[in-house]
Amino acid sequence: MTEKIKICAGPGCKAWNSETMAHRLQKMQGNGKVCLVPCMNKCGGGASIRLRDRGKIIKLRETKEVAQLMDPNKVALAAVC
Repeated sequence: MTEKIKICAGPGCKAWNSETMAHRLQKMQGNGKVCLVPCMNKCGGGASIRLRDRGKIIKLRETKEVAQLMDPNKVALAAVC
């Protein structure tokens, strides 16, 4: 998988439960692989998640999508261009 997963902690993403998603991912990935970062300026449509440095930002709308993020067989997540 990736070295580090970055999750936006800006106010818009917090409204989409980004902190809960971060805690859930930390349980799945282990400490040090998931971090909350300042606003990514990609607001609206869900919590912003970046899987790689300078990679595309994806939007998660529900906490259950965190499990889908970790499943390589599921690719139905929205990416922000």
